[in-house]
Amino acid sequence: MKSKDVHMELVDRYLSGQATSEEGEQLEQLMLENPQLRSDFLAYARIDAALPGAVGGDAELIEFNPNPVGISKKGNWLVWGPIAAAAVLLIGLFLGSGLLQNGSSDSSQVVARFGGLSDCRWVDAAKQIESGQRIKVGERLELSSGIAEVIFDTGARLELTGPTIIEIRSSNGGFLTMGEVHLVAETPESKGFTLETPISKFIDIGTAFTATVSPDGLSRLDVTEGEVDVIVDENVGPRRITAGQTMYVEPGERKIVTRLEAGDETPAFIFPTISPPSNSDYADVANGKASIRAIHRELEGSSLGGGPVSVLIDGEGQSKQDSPRQSAFFSSHWKGNYFLMDLGKPISISRINSYSWHQHNDIEEHRERARQRFTLYGFAGDEPPAVGNHGKTGWTRIARVNSDKLFHVNERLDRPAQQGCEISATSGDLGRFRYLLWHVKGSTFFGEFDVHGAP
Repeated sequence: MKSKDVHMELVDRYLSGQATSEEGEQLEQLMLENPQLRSDFLAYARIDAALPGAVGGDAELIEFNPNPVGISKKGNWLVWGPIAAAAVLLIGLFLGSGLLQNGSSDSSQVVARFGGLSDCRWVDAAKQIESGQRIKVGERLELSSGIAEVIFDTGARLELTGPTIIEIRSSNGGFLTMGEVHLVAETPESKGFTLETPISKFIDIGTAFTATVSPDGLSRLDVTEGEVDVIVDENVGPRRITAGQTMYVEPGERKIVTRLEAGDETPAFIFPTISPPSNSDYADVANGKASIRAIHRELEGSSLGGGPVSVLIDGEGQSKQDSPRQSAFFSSHWKGNYFLMDLGKPISISRINSYSWHQHNDIEEHRERARQRFTLYGFAGDEPPAVGNHGKTGWTRIARVNSDKLFHVNERLDRPAQQGCEISATSGDLGRFRYLLWHVKGSTFFGEFDVHGAP
C-alpha cells in the first residue's frame, strides 16, 4: 500500500463509520484524482462480509477471529450494514466511471501455485480456485474465510488464513494488505523472501514466521524459527528478530515498535534484549520528578494485600514470584482501570518499559496476573484531559499491548510468569508528553514502569 498515511486514516475513518459528511466528500474527490488511493480503498472495501469476523470485541486491539462465536448475521449487519452500504456506493461510483482497477497485473510471469485449500471462500464469489492453479506476479488474492496454501517456485510456502488480502509482488515476495499469513522458507532459493505490509517490511533470513495486519494497519510479526530482518523506516537499518520473539508496529507518522519478552523468573528480571527494571529512568521516585496514581478504580489493598501505586516507580520489580505487596494491581476486570503518570513537565520520551511477574506458589497454571494488556496514551499540556473517551479529548494513543496474543497463549501454561514490555520508536522519540495514561485490562501484577527520556 503506497497511499499517504493521512489519506489511509481518512479511509479508515470512512469504513469505520466515523467520518463526517465533509470528510466523505473529501475522500471521494481524492479517490477520483488518485488511482493508488482508489486501489488501496478497494483492498479494504472488498473484504465485505469478512470484515465482521475480522474485528474482535476489543476495540483497543483488533484481533482476528474467522469464526466469531455468539454473533448472529443479523447482529453483524446492524453494525456493518451502513458501512458496507457506503463502501458499495463508492465502489459503484468508480465502476460506473471506469476508474476502479483490478488488483491483477498484466505481467505474464508465473511464480507460484495454489497448494492445499481448506473451506475457502473468496471475496469474489465467482472466482474458481483449484489446487495446482498457477499464480502470476501482480495477482491479488482476497480470501474471505478458510485456509489457502501458496507455494512459490523458490520453495517458499505461504499459508493464508481468511480474511486475508495479499498481492504477489515478485518471484519471492508479496504485499500483505490485511489478514494473517504464515511463511516457511527452507530452500536456498527462498532465502530473502520479502513480505511487505502498509507500515513495515519483513525479510526472511531462512526461517518461519507469522505476519498479521489488522484492518486498522497494526502489523505483528512472530518468528518461530530462524531470524527475520524488520524494516520500518527506510532511513534506519533493519532490526533483527530471532526465534521466539514478537513485535508490533503501530500505524501512524511515528514508527512505534512494541516488543514483549519472557523473563528468567528471578528477581534480576533478565530478558533476551529488554533491560531489567531501572532506578535511573526519568520517572524513578529517586529523581523526584514524577508521580503516579490510579484513577476511576481503587487498587487492590486489603483482601489480597496489594501494594501502593508508588511501587511502579521505585526502581525495582518484585523480589519473588507471588508478591502482592510489591505489585500494583486492580482487583476487578472492569474496563475502567487506569494508571496516570505526571512527569512534572513535557519531556521527549525515548522508550517506556513495563514489567510484571506472578506465579501462584501452589498452582503452576495460575499465571493470569503476569499478562500485560493495556493501551498507552500521552498528553503534553498542563492539565490532563478527561479520561474515558481518549480519541475525542486530546489524548494521543502511543501503543497497544496484549501479551497473550504475542505469546500465543491458548493454555494457562503457555503464558510466561514474568514478562517485560518495551515501547520505542524506530528513530527519534515516541513524542513529547507530560502525562502518560495506561488503560489497563485485567488484574496484572505490575512491578515497575520505567520512562526513559529528557526535557
